[in-house]
Amino acid sequence: MSILPLLVMRVFSTFRQAVLVGGSRLRAAAERLFGRRPQDLMKRQVLRVAMDRRFPRWRQWKQLPRVLAPWESRLLQSALLASVLSCLALVGGYVLTHREAVPAVGGSYTEGVIGTPQFLNPLYASSSDVDSDLVRLVYTGLFRWDPVQGVVPDLAESFAVSEDQKTYTVTLREGARWHDGMPVTAADALFTLQSIQNPAYRSPLVVSFRGVEVTQADERTLQFVLQEPFAPFLSTLTVGILPAHVWQDVPAKNILLTSRNLEPVGSGPYRFDKFTVDKKGNIRSYVLARNADFYRDPPMIEHLTFKFYSDAQTLFGALANRQVEGVSFVPSYLVGELKKQHAVRLLHPDMPLTVALFFNQDRQPLLKDIRVRNAFALSLDKQALVDGALGGKGRTVDAPILPGSVGAHPDVAKIAYDSVAANALLDETDFKREEGTVIRSKTRVEKKDGQDVAIRDELVLSLTTIDQDAFIRAAELLAEQVATAGIRLDVQVVSADALYEEVVKPRSYDILLTGTQLGLDPDPYPFWHSSQIRDPGLNLALYANREVDTLLEEARALADPVARAEKYRAFQDKLAEDVPAVFLYQAKYAYAVPTKLHNVSVERIYIPADRFATISSWYVKMNYVMK
Repeated sequence: MSILPLLVMRVFSTFRQAVLVGGSRLRAAAERLFGRRPQDLMKRQVLRVAMDRRFPRWRQWKQLPRVLAPWESRLLQSALLASVLSCLALVGGYVLTHREAVPAVGGSYTEGVIGTPQFLNPLYASSSDVDSDLVRLVYTGLFRWDPVQGVVPDLAESFAVSEDQKTYTVTLREGARWHDGMPVTAADALFTLQSIQNPAYRSPLVVSFRGVEVTQADERTLQFVLQEPFAPFLSTLTVGILPAHVWQDVPAKNILLTSRNLEPVGSGPYRFDKFTVDKKGNIRSYVLARNADFYRDPPMIEHLTFKFYSDAQTLFGALANRQVEGVSFVPSYLVGELKKQHAVRLLHPDMPLTVALFFNQDRQPLLKDIRVRNAFALSLDKQALVDGALGGKGRTVDAPILPGSVGAHPDVAKIAYDSVAANALLDETDFKREEGTVIRSKTRVEKKDGQDVAIRDELVLSLTTIDQDAFIRAAELLAEQVATAGIRLDVQVVSADALYEEVVKPRSYDILLTGTQLGLDPDPYPFWHSSQIRDPGLNLALYANREVDTLLEEARALADPVARAEKYRAFQDKLAEDVPAVFLYQAKYAYAVPTKLHNVSVERIYIPADRFATISSWYVKMNYVMK
């Protein structure tokens, strides 16, 4: 039986005793006052005290301690405390189950980056990941890449394409403003695109707008006329737009020298706030502030701070010491170390970066023999490369167009790892394995001082790659693998700064191990059309095939994705037949953010800056409201 009913009965019994005690005291007081028994007065007073009430008066409750036993007082106090706590628990439970956390404006995020900013200018930012990251936040383009919908209007409100697919009419939205308050107009977009086309500006984007005529129809409308249909054209219009009123007075020859490259005025979700430099003039940090007037949903994080470091080890030391909260890129060899830090989480979005070996047959005659190229490919264990160089964070590939893109070809002919077949192919050549040797060689005879001299030539090839841990490790593994077929691979490592000028531009390599990255549209033309063999083209295999040229030209002119995919698959079949390169793996991108940062994940990116594609929905602060 519950004690509470008994306790209530005891309280009311005690209250009744208190009433009687109070009544006898009143009678005694009346006798002392009048010296007699004032029956009427006493009766009235007693009735006033003893009258039936639904709830006792405070002076009556005060009598309880005098009539309750000590154990009863403690029990009553415990019961009252339990009742109060129960009420609080009921109220608290209701609040907890009926409140909702909603994102709120405020907070900050500090990210560590390898490298330093140079040109926060859309005309030049594509040459640097650091510049691209900041430009993505400060500037916006006519179109933008959305992780779900693909290429969608941004500064553009709408667009129309002519029936012949050569004329694009783009109308700008109203209400977009630069960070200095001036309105964004079609004149700004016209200035930007004509600057890209102007050779005096030396923008690396010039190839994307070659042969495109740009005119302004009115304050909000632009017209683009192409010489030939080009299906990926809208993806080129994602380039950030410059404010003409800020840049038009800067001569083209001085554009790389002006401080406006580091103190930009854009139209993006964040605006330039400040930067700091060290004693040597190096930029150490860069701060962006929330643009509350952003024409789309303004971001919620108040400040973004970027801190710059020379290498990954220094950057990760700063992360361990909490000088930064996240990092823009995590090399594969540091993934294990990062997992030990509980304040951050690692993200692995897909990125269309294909790592491949490109054979330069013009520089190395040995590679003209398709048996040598095929044997090289057969001796490679691609999965071992992914495991050893990337820690398993990647997937093997057999063609330049990756799964999920227009033209992906899962049935393309594959060269599977087969060391026996590789050796059998090389046995057909002049390069033989002599007893007691690992590397194949051939003997040729030359005249020297009138005498025939036998000269032994080993099967030696040179491989050049970039000075990055994953590429160096992959090159070392490749050298071990091809040695089983009797090929010696000499690895040459070149710094990232020197790779383009010293290696790629002059095509100074036998075999190049590097990554190629398709854009928002998987157009392989820049990497495989014969017109792109020489710089500034990116045909790194120096591959020339008229049939392939025709397929690529026809594919990029088709708006129908099904028809384009058919052309792309035929192109990849031809590559598999000719083996101008060996496609190895697709590396996953990795970056780290603090656990305090919410709603960050992006499943697929095209360049590292795409990790900011959903920046407006990121948040640190939260408010709680009742449902």
